[in-house]
Amino acid sequence: MNKLFARSTALAGLAALALCGCAKKDDGTITMITESGFAPYEYLDGGNIVGVDVDICEAVAAKLGKKLVVQDAKFDAVIPSVISGKADLAAAGITVTEDRKQSVDFSIPYVKSGIVIISAKDAPYKTADEVKGKKIGVQSGTTSDTFCVDVLKQEPERFDNPPTAVAALKSGKIDCVIADIDPAKNCVKGDDSVFISSDFVGEPEEFAIAIRKGQPELLATINAVIGEMLESGAVEAAKARHDARYAELRGAEEEAAE
Repeated sequence: MNKLFARSTALAGLAALALCGCAKKDDGTITMITESGFAPYEYLDGGNIVGVDVDICEAVAAKLGKKLVVQDAKFDAVIPSVISGKADLAAAGITVTEDRKQSVDFSIPYVKSGIVIISAKDAPYKTADEVKGKKIGVQSGTTSDTFCVDVLKQEPERFDNPPTAVAALKSGKIDCVIADIDPAKNCVKGDDSVFISSDFVGEPEEFAIAIRKGQPELLATINAVIGEMLESGAVEAAKARHDARYAELRGAEEEAAE
């Protein structure tokens, strides 16, 4: 899921903010900035933001002897928040890109992903060529957004997160949605009216945590924690656990709506 800044001049301007002494005061906490509509990596459970990314950042905070504070924002604001020093970590299913590397430092990757097409089962789309010229919904600022603009050469319909885009699809406002595979599956799990393409429509992606440049000790700690969690299987276990929990929450919502 993952914002690609449109112009290098914008990146340079944002990076300059990080040099102006705007870093958050050390108060015994470490702040994670995210966008809460991207299950299983982040989602709301009883008013709290939880998910795979939160689990990883909780482990990082524990390693540092600090308390994790999680802040919610639109995805477009996630990377700028760490650049400006308003947050310490950006973890929101962020794809590592060469463009982003110009403005932030990335941890080692912890998830491999890719984007897929979500469409109505009675009017399925399987390839990028099939959706050209259609009304395509995406999460604003993500690689799905960039794929539409750069590869399909068209402007998509932009939404705050994948669930709202899928809701627009189901109401007939758009023809399809392009989104990362895991949130796509969670958006439509148990719904026989929708179809997900079996192949990625863009290049394979990797998710990582982003931090402000020039913090080698923090980066080393994050990498150590992710490495340990990958080796122990904790990341995959967290993904399975949060997939199951999000399915429970969706089921409860659907029952309440009946």
